[in-house]
Amino acid sequence: MEADFHYYAIYQVSRLAGFTKTDAQTIAYASQYVDDATESEPIRPFKDQYFDPVRTAHYNLEGFSWDVQKKVYMPFHFLPAAIRWQSPQDFSYLTRAATGAKTELATRLVEDALLEQNRVLRLIRLGVALHTFADSFSHDGFSGRHHPENNVGKIWFNEKGKWRLQFFQTHADLFVPRIGHLEAFKFPDQPFLNWRYQDGSGKNIVRNNIEICLSGIGLIYLFLKTATSPETPAKDLARDFPDHYQEMKSLFLKKADLEKRCERWKAYTGAPAYDRRAWRSRAIQGDADWDRLSRSGFKAHADTLTGKPGFETSCWAFFHRAALKQRSLVLGWLN
Repeated sequence: MEADFHYYAIYQVSRLAGFTKTDAQTIAYASQYVDDATESEPIRPFKDQYFDPVRTAHYNLEGFSWDVQKKVYMPFHFLPAAIRWQSPQDFSYLTRAATGAKTELATRLVEDALLEQNRVLRLIRLGVALHTFADSFSHDGFSGRHHPENNVGKIWFNEKGKWRLQFFQTHADLFVPRIGHLEAFKFPDQPFLNWRYQDGSGKNIVRNNIEICLSGIGLIYLFLKTATSPETPAKDLARDFPDHYQEMKSLFLKKADLEKRCERWKAYTGAPAYDRRAWRSRAIQGDADWDRLSRSGFKAHADTLTGKPGFETSCWAFFHRAALKQRSLVLGWLN
């Protein structure tokens, strides 16, 4: 999934589920910021005090590192479906689309977030967990490790009812590492795409992304509705809000680049525009535009950063505490 889903669609279903505009934006911002938190080196918000961010996004080719695969990809983007140590002989690192079952790890992340006592931290933990829950749909069949199980062979797009082989994308996989869905490029995350590919065994996998998006957002709505109105069980998004459901479906179906898709979602939802620097700038004194820096570059940059008043209870600081809690849970399941 991309920002149109992780931020704008999450904002909209949060509002439909009964959250205020402010709380819905907090949930949605945390959900999207999982894809933007490249900071990982300690900063010194106050004299003789350190704060350790938890990176949830990666730098370029660092994905080859098992440390990144285990601590970034798997806890936040490619969550395995089961606990490794409970049945190691049957365990798979492959991500599977969540169904909402209480035994699934993606569901357990959401439910654990909802038990958080601090209200703001609970909203942010919920957003982080919902990012991972949503990615279980788009990343179904891929894993967070560098492994042949992520091999993608031939790729076809369904255009006007006809399957057309994508020659360039099919052969470009020879130069792309088998990590996550890199060999499938951004195709799993583009909601309008109807496509199929051959996996490593030669099996044809058909992916209708609009159906995947609607399944994911429907389950997320049920989680959010239960959180706001536990005494009134929700039916489903399509029946509770048929007009909004159709509008969301229409937006998912419209083919465009990400920027244009986000513009359409912003006009529909009325959500504040997403700015990955917003939470940083409210918490940090110094240049918050560090996304182009390498990890070593950020390490040097971190020495120039200090905390603003209120740093300890800022959304940026809470985000990294939320990420730490989720990463700790997942690593405990996978070690």
